[in-house]
Amino acid sequence: LTLPPTFGSAYVGETFSCSLCANNELPEATDRRILAVEMTAEMQAPTQTIALDLTAAEGEDSKSELSVGSSLQRMVRFDLQSEGNHVLAVSVSYTETLGDGGDELKSRNRTFRKLYQFIAAPCLSVRTKVTEFSQQSQGNNKGSYAEPMSFALEAQLENMADGPITLEKVGFSPKHSFTTTSINWDVSWQDVQKMDYPFLMPRDVTQVAFLIKQSSGEQRSKAPIETTKDGRIILGQLAIRWRTAMGDQGFLTTGWLTTRKRP
Repeated sequence: LTLPPTFGSAYVGETFSCSLCANNELPEATDRRILAVEMTAEMQAPTQTIALDLTAAEGEDSKSELSVGSSLQRMVRFDLQSEGNHVLAVSVSYTETLGDGGDELKSRNRTFRKLYQFIAAPCLSVRTKVTEFSQQSQGNNKGSYAEPMSFALEAQLENMADGPITLEKVGFSPKHSFTTTSINWDVSWQDVQKMDYPFLMPRDVTQVAFLIKQSSGEQRSKAPIETTKDGRIILGQLAIRWRTAMGDQGFLTTGWLTTRKRP
């Protein structure tokens, strides 16, 4: 069972995938047989350990016996969601018998385990800024406003990877008490031609922006504003999708973006 000592860069938001092969490397002239080969794998991430589903390679059937020179192949995929050290732990178990008789006294169960370590680094750095548009208060009641609150959300996206990426989509998912409008390259206005997807070389930075507005009318009363324990207004989350030069897709969702409540 072999993986290279290093297998390139791995980035948060992308999918780690590889092929696991258990090979029967016994010499041709042997009376030993390898039976009942089983393979399992788990990913030891920084915050948890996850058992992985293994799928058979295309066109490969399950094998009761692994003959000399043949292999058992399985595919593994895992979405990288956290930065830091990851360990892919693979276990293989099988039964080894001597001769063709299958005598229980001449058979024994074997198991071995291998660990492959790599680091998941951030592909995108996201820096945000929220600005509230000033509103006129209604009457003399402090905190009573004639118009719903509205904000401008700006985000700087920096490519932290070693290679270029193309941003395919940047969206904002607001809380129920808000609506949002994108003012980025994906906007189609009557007199504005739709722009190409941003192409970012390593350490390139692009900026995106959204208008966020509190729901009005009856919807405003049905969807009260949600706040954190320290009283900050929860606006929503950014969702970013990109593709690498090799066509691999990545996806990242930020934590909840907040802003201070106005006095």
